[in-house]
Amino acid sequence: MSRNGPLWTRARLDRVMRLRFGTTGRGHADTAATAAAMGVSQRTVQRWLHASSGRAVAHISPARLEQLIGLLLPSEETRRREDNQARYAIKAIAQLQLPRGRGVLPAWTKQRWTEPHMVVVLEISEPRIRQIAVGRLSLAKTDELARRGKIIDQAVVPSRFHATALVHQVLTDLAPWRFQAGTGAVAQGYTQAWIADAPPTHLTRTVEDIG
Repeated sequence: MSRNGPLWTRARLDRVMRLRFGTTGRGHADTAATAAAMGVSQRTVQRWLHASSGRAVAHISPARLEQLIGLLLPSEETRRREDNQARYAIKAIAQLQLPRGRGVLPAWTKQRWTEPHMVVVLEISEPRIRQIAVGRLSLAKTDELARRGKIIDQAVVPSRFHATALVHQVLTDLAPWRFQAGTGAVAQGYTQAWIADAPPTHLTRTVEDIG
């Protein structure tokens, strides 16, 4: 998976502004809300979105683009929590490999974290984004996830901890395309979303790569 960031065209910039800062009554990106969040004038934000076509590069300076990306990303607290969860998961995986279940904590069994889990990538059509989600391996859970969006990639892993490690790796690889959707933009998983035209995921291959 390529880790180069996206080309910030006018259309892409407009799309993420809608997702993060909402829309006006006419369905346009809320440039006033974006301007307030960034400490610039609304007219400045409107200039960023002025281009000959959606494919044209957005008229935004590198410094302002960096600021905007910082606002689009999940909070530093969220990302720190993800890192901590991944470190715990890696330690837990090592404990699961101890003979005769010596490393398995009773709470893990009670929560059914040691059972096989599935990791899926969902494509949400409205708004057009992708998300990653986790659940215990079952037909009911698959159906539940499929109601949230179209499953376009999936992998089955031995435990919840393997799933956590996989999710963290995918989100790390896709960091330049991640954003935190605004309230109401998506029903669930708003901190584990990314732009739909990011490089495709290959969950099974990623599992093999991280061992």
